[in-house]
Amino acid sequence: MMKLSWVRAFSTSGSLLKAGYSLVEPVHHLVKVNKAALSPKYQDVLIPKDDVRSLGFKPAEFEQDRVKEHFHNTLESDLMLALYEHDAETIVGEKRRRWDPDSPYALYRHLRKTRHVNRPQRDIHPIGPENVPQLTGISINLFSKEVLNEPYHNIAARLQLAQLTNVKPQQTKVKVNYQQWKLRRGKRCGAKVEISGQDMSQFMTTLTELVLPRIRDFSGIKESSGDNNGNISIGLRPEDVKFFPEIEHFQDLYPKLFGFHITFKTTARTDEAAKTLLSSLGFPFRK
Repeated sequence: MMKLSWVRAFSTSGSLLKAGYSLVEPVHHLVKVNKAALSPKYQDVLIPKDDVRSLGFKPAEFEQDRVKEHFHNTLESDLMLALYEHDAETIVGEKRRRWDPDSPYALYRHLRKTRHVNRPQRDIHPIGPENVPQLTGISINLFSKEVLNEPYHNIAARLQLAQLTNVKPQQTKVKVNYQQWKLRRGKRCGAKVEISGQDMSQFMTTLTELVLPRIRDFSGIKESSGDNNGNISIGLRPEDVKFFPEIEHFQDLYPKLFGFHITFKTTARTDEAAKTLLSSLGFPFRK
């Protein structure tokens, strides 16, 4: 009887054709390993993955961030000069109020709501070298009725965000039941993604230099696009998404495009400071 032998093939085609990740949720559970009970010959497994000696080490920064260097070398000092105010004092934001301490019914009660706003506000500190406004992250939220009606559109929407941001998106589901929109709690309605670092700089550069200038009816971001906490939002329609180079050259692979909302998260305490920051990064605003 002939014996079958297994031969290991050192080919590169398998690694090149292997997908980076799968958008299909796994049906199995990972087995937890008690690493403290491993024998001494497996001590290499205990090395954290962020250590160079680890087999699973992946370099996080392997190229220079042009936007980050431009901010620290040029924009940071200019923003501090433009936003600095002499003899400025800290403006205390709206906080939750206490009840009358003389009333016995106020004991152990929750604090009262704020007077003029829906939620407590942060204090506005004077601008100095230690708190110059800067961009910390970008949040992209995609909600589409097509995803609600046709489940197969869900994978296409998540693939679109993954292609544009280089980050695996998260699945979003309906939180409450709403009969008029035919929304049922727990039903898939889109995807969202949070980007920062090099991916954020690359997405922002593509948006300001290649996408927004090609939109004919785009005249700038609205003045009312802030949330009074230093975050600015902008929306893109499906016909605007096709101007991304990741989509434009492969439109045959994306027969259905979806619009999404983009939120720029900054450390600014006011919308005016956040708009000044985004304007210095190349985003136009309407007058």
